[in-house]
Amino acid sequence: GDYLAIATLGFGEIVRILAGSDLLKDILGGPRGIIQIAEPIEVAPTHLLAGPNQIYYIALALAAVVAFIAYRLRSSRLGRAWIAIREDEDVAEALGINLINTKLLAYMLGAAFAGLGGAVFAGLVGAIFPSSIDLFVSINVAAIIIIGGMGSIPGVIVGAIFLIGIPELFREFSDYRFLFYGITLIAMMRFRPEGLIPSQIVARE
Repeated sequence: GDYLAIATLGFGEIVRILAGSDLLKDILGGPRGIIQIAEPIEVAPTHLLAGPNQIYYIALALAAVVAFIAYRLRSSRLGRAWIAIREDEDVAEALGINLINTKLLAYMLGAAFAGLGGAVFAGLVGAIFPSSIDLFVSINVAAIIIIGGMGSIPGVIVGAIFLIGIPELFREFSDYRFLFYGITLIAMMRFRPEGLIPSQIVARE
């Protein structure tokens, strides 16, 4: 519940501080970070996959793989166990579901997906610094899920377009981004708390 979210944020800050400290400077570069990260695939400058195009196609392919895995997991035995735990932990445990192992699998799978995103980001930028990922990124991800719809892959795509794509078209208003975020989230919580395209289970609830 809330304790997991707070502990996750806490460990995230601990890792960020350690990454920027002199303790792990030989491994992570300290405040200087890791620089000169090579492109995932070395191609000629005139090749179709040269430059940012390469990262775009890799990100698109990985997003498709993640969406496929998530879709298949949702209707699997493990996915049904996750839904049962979300609905009622006591009943799920009475049905023979191992709560600890099932929750850890969800946590590790989410971390693996986040790691894929981080790898794509590092390849795009060519360097990674402790300050590259801040709390706003986590808030952004949560906002995408809330607006798009919990448990819905199409909803997450729509949420990402709404919160990531559209603001890029209005960069001149970037100073007011947090204001727009706040207004949007309040409006969603007030008029459509299930999200724009919720999953069938959430819509029924």
